[in-house]
Amino acid sequence: MGAPTAVLLIQLSLVSLPRPSWADGPTNFPPTTSLPSVDRPGENTSINWELLGRAVSAQCFHHVQVLYKDSMESKTYAGHMMNSTGDRRVDPGNPSECKVSANHAEDLPPSFRAMYCRVSWAEKSQVSEDSDSPRQGVCAPMSCSEEDVGHIVNTGLLGSKPMSTWTPRDVDCDREDNGISPFLGLIPQSVGFIITVLVLVGTCYEFVITVYYTSEKRRSLTASKCGRFLMCFSAYTNAKKVFNTSQLPGQLPVLHGLRVGSALWIIYGHVDFYAGYTGALTIGNRHDFDVRYQEEWFYFIETFNMAVDTFLVLSGFLVAYHLMKQLKKANGEFTLKDLGLHFLHRFWRLSTVYYGLLLIFISFEPGCQSTWWANLLYINNYFMGEGKQCFGISWYLAVDMQLFIIAPALTILIYKKPRLGVAINIFLVVLSWGFYGGLKQLDPMANRARIGHSYFWTPARMAPYIMGILLANVLFRTNCKVPNTRATKIKMLVGWVIGITLGLIATVTPAIVRAVNPESYIRGHETWWIAIERTIFAGGVCWLIFACCVGYGGIISEFLSWRAWLPLSRLSYIVYLIHQTFNYSFFSQYKSPLFYSGLTNHIIFIGISAWAFIFSYLISIGLEVP
Repeated sequence: MGAPTAVLLIQLSLVSLPRPSWADGPTNFPPTTSLPSVDRPGENTSINWELLGRAVSAQCFHHVQVLYKDSMESKTYAGHMMNSTGDRRVDPGNPSECKVSANHAEDLPPSFRAMYCRVSWAEKSQVSEDSDSPRQGVCAPMSCSEEDVGHIVNTGLLGSKPMSTWTPRDVDCDREDNGISPFLGLIPQSVGFIITVLVLVGTCYEFVITVYYTSEKRRSLTASKCGRFLMCFSAYTNAKKVFNTSQLPGQLPVLHGLRVGSALWIIYGHVDFYAGYTGALTIGNRHDFDVRYQEEWFYFIETFNMAVDTFLVLSGFLVAYHLMKQLKKANGEFTLKDLGLHFLHRFWRLSTVYYGLLLIFISFEPGCQSTWWANLLYINNYFMGEGKQCFGISWYLAVDMQLFIIAPALTILIYKKPRLGVAINIFLVVLSWGFYGGLKQLDPMANRARIGHSYFWTPARMAPYIMGILLANVLFRTNCKVPNTRATKIKMLVGWVIGITLGLIATVTPAIVRAVNPESYIRGHETWWIAIERTIFAGGVCWLIFACCVGYGGIISEFLSWRAWLPLSRLSYIVYLIHQTFNYSFFSQYKSPLFYSGLTNHIIFIGISAWAFIFSYLISIGLEVP
């Protein structure tokens, strides 16, 4: 029997069959009645409609039946949905044909919408393991949940199943309706419009008074309340502040280069992370991507998240160092008023930009609907589960703020009672090892393929911050000076050897262990290493800062103190907050498989870094500097 005849018989059989009572939902199945299994054209597997009806929701099941029937009748929208599905083991299909062409077809049924999904496949025996899986793009009814789509693709109803022995491991769908009120989308738009107007008005105001008024009249206008307010938003004035490279006496310029380098390291690591692990993109040469750890430079990517520990060292160091200088000026006095101003300055410094960006994320991130309040209170690092994250990258700000709250007590103690203060701070560092190792063992999410919840918890991340406080104590006591003697030079040389060794141990050890045993993953499996690796790395960072600040940094100090780093350093805070948006935008909009290579990663990294700094500058002159 020819294929056309078989299709005709199938259509006639579907039309002639009465609508079963259980077709409206999975809960009304009669015990002995079922729809006959029907072979889908081009597939060798039969579809058990009864089991499928029980597995998926009623509305989803109804829409799947409609889609199946309409695909047999060659309706346009159904053809677009079938054609947009990938037909190979690594094929994203055509997202545009699914989301645009299918949803705008004239014969699209009422209340029916198509959505694009990415399905990760795995052998049935490997579905629970940590190895990466091939991904296939499929087009499904929007009434179906991700779990429903998993059941449906397993039958071959939404297109060709790459391998008969495979089963869906993970499904991620792009939905138009994410449960967020459209009203929330107006909030960031309104705020953005107001800020844009203020920047334009402020810039025009400065231009007019500069061109058409005398210097005396100009001083009078800018001294008024209205004039000061408008000048705050002048793009010209704020740009000069951002790009000002002058250094005030007592500043430590080496920190600027270190801050920029850490921000770029994080971006570089997240480019690799988004490419391979988010499900937003298909890697065309998956094998090459999976064995990239064999490349000499991969250790730089594998340990990129240690750049966050550099930020923690810098934060703890700066807070303690400036507080100690303040205590010295006040003869050791630190009143409740001083404490209040201390907290208020920090809160205002971080929250202006943070809350402004949070308004944007609330409008499209479903997790923000239930946990936005945690972000406002800077405790969102304890709400990092699936569906709970709101502005996920901001977990670091929560950790930093919580440690900032206890920093004055630790700093005042180490200032007034140095030995006791140092002992307590060292005890907290050791305690952090126990927290990190212990919590990771108890955390069910902490496995090789994922970062567990314990990664974000403050007790497990406090060691580098505390080491920054200890470093501040050393530099404050020495006044950033050491004797210029032969013995000092020998000690500093030994210190450099130790500092570099610490940095290399922390960053290169995982690569060395894996080179010896490819199945070994020390950062994911060895609790003792997980507990101490960040402290080891922080020790190397502390030495680098100390040596450069006391004048023994050499060419490294000159490079990190380069004036050009200063403007970029001012933007690094915003860059950190927004760079993930550019990663997501790039990889989610990529229409075809991306073929991995080191050069490709570098090019993408350069582009995303450039856009992140450009937009950070615009946000800075419009929101942060004013």
